[in-house]
Amino acid sequence: MARTIDADTPVSDIDRAAQVWGSTTTDAEYAGHPGIVYEPRPRTFDDLVCTTGRWSERTYLVQGQRRVSFREFGNARSAAADFLAARGIGRGDRVLLLAYNSPEWALALWSLWTIGALPVLGNRWWSAHEIEHAVTVTEPTLIITDIPELPESITVQTEPISGLISCFETADRPDRGFDSAPDEDAPALILFTSGSSGRPKAVELSRRSVLSNQQNLLLRSRRLPQDLPTEAQPGSTLLCTPLFHIGGVSNLLTQFICGGKIVLNEGRFDAGQVLRLIEEEKVQSWGGVPTMASRVLEHPDFDRHDLSSLRSWPLGGAPLPQGLLERMQNRLPQLRTRGLGNTWGMTESGGFLTVAGNRDLEKYPGTVGRPYNVVELRISEPDRDGIGEILVRSPTIMLRYIGVDDGTIDDRGWLHTGDLGHINNDGYLFIDGRSKDIVIRGGENIACAHVEAALSVHPDIVEVAVVGLPHPDLGEELAAVVVHRVGTPAPDPEDLRSMLSGTLAYFEIPTRWDIRHEPLPTLAGEKTDKKALVTTFPTVDQ
Repeated sequence: MARTIDADTPVSDIDRAAQVWGSTTTDAEYAGHPGIVYEPRPRTFDDLVCTTGRWSERTYLVQGQRRVSFREFGNARSAAADFLAARGIGRGDRVLLLAYNSPEWALALWSLWTIGALPVLGNRWWSAHEIEHAVTVTEPTLIITDIPELPESITVQTEPISGLISCFETADRPDRGFDSAPDEDAPALILFTSGSSGRPKAVELSRRSVLSNQQNLLLRSRRLPQDLPTEAQPGSTLLCTPLFHIGGVSNLLTQFICGGKIVLNEGRFDAGQVLRLIEEEKVQSWGGVPTMASRVLEHPDFDRHDLSSLRSWPLGGAPLPQGLLERMQNRLPQLRTRGLGNTWGMTESGGFLTVAGNRDLEKYPGTVGRPYNVVELRISEPDRDGIGEILVRSPTIMLRYIGVDDGTIDDRGWLHTGDLGHINNDGYLFIDGRSKDIVIRGGENIACAHVEAALSVHPDIVEVAVVGLPHPDLGEELAAVVVHRVGTPAPDPEDLRSMLSGTLAYFEIPTRWDIRHEPLPTLAGEKTDKKALVTTFPTVDQ
């Protein structure tokens, strides 16, 4: 795409963007190992925002009745940076941000980067024990929170996030630069894993990671800063995932760079609120995990809302079931040929690693796509079907787990993801489950994701989760929790077994069933809480 320069945009900014945002890749070394990087590429946060001054009159953040323009946000960023500096926070200091989604949360993140501090993004739904664990591991200098009272054992200096509200009332100020360490591999962000298989781990990401993830996303969507016309209509994105997840951070940065509007929901995910916000704010893009999509499509008020503005609905966090893809295409005709997508990534990868569009999903059902330009994939010790653990190397992957050295990243820079998958002859990746999401029944390994995909094709099943339960003879047996569409008869287990017998081996067919119409329990980010599901089944005597 040719560069666009208009009278309202300083030529120097456009030229600078062209010098720091490239589309070519080269072999290089980073973090002490070989890999692939973009050249040229942004190396500082100042590079990241070098053309964003032209968006000053646009709306950046919306939540409820609040609307914050780019100009107001820029002024508030300077004020908040002074606010934090006055409390002794500076380059390299860790600051735990522990709050629900809000404009103040976004302001805290950007202002911490402004003064060179290291944001630590805590999960607002943590228990007191988990908060204590995070504080012990990361040793923050300051905690910014909306929690009225933290556990008594925490003695760290605390600031209420509400103290940043007044920063949005600040008068115009000159643009303020970012105090960045010179090294691209210096820490820039700490997030936590979900904790679904143990205590949350603190993931440390470099500045290279944060910026490379943005370059991947912008290049894929053809929105490099130098190619964005100032006069184009701004995009509008609805963000329901927690800002303390990597997807939330990615959205904040992408929309800031591109001059787009972010609409924040209020409270936890609610399908009815999503439908209302898409209509009222003319949302063009909304993404999440497949569970969210299913609940929106099945909401009783779906047909009462005008969703014609929606042009992009990317999903991640799990493979996209074919049945769900078909329902999305049928209920939103404007997305039949483009706008749907599936991605794969994790906290440890610093963002998204692969992406699949409409044509990819039609041609290769169940794929999560092909890797971004700087992402390298390998399958470790594949079995006879080509399935093995997925290894990835990319400038976006984490520097380390703080306080844990478990070999997750080897000495050649390969991240051992714990996901099982295979790559077809055209380079498309398929996720076949988690290495720990395997049920071993009588010596046979069963990938839960494989069974879930087979069940999801049933026209009246809207959610499904498969788990392993202890068994006195087999070691484990397979159990399925099935959510059927409200208003339809509950599927009969015998009918479901018959349906599966044509596609699954006999040992892959569940022997215990929980058929319900209530939604599955979820963790933060709406991923299914399988630990909770296991407890719903009575224990078999050993």
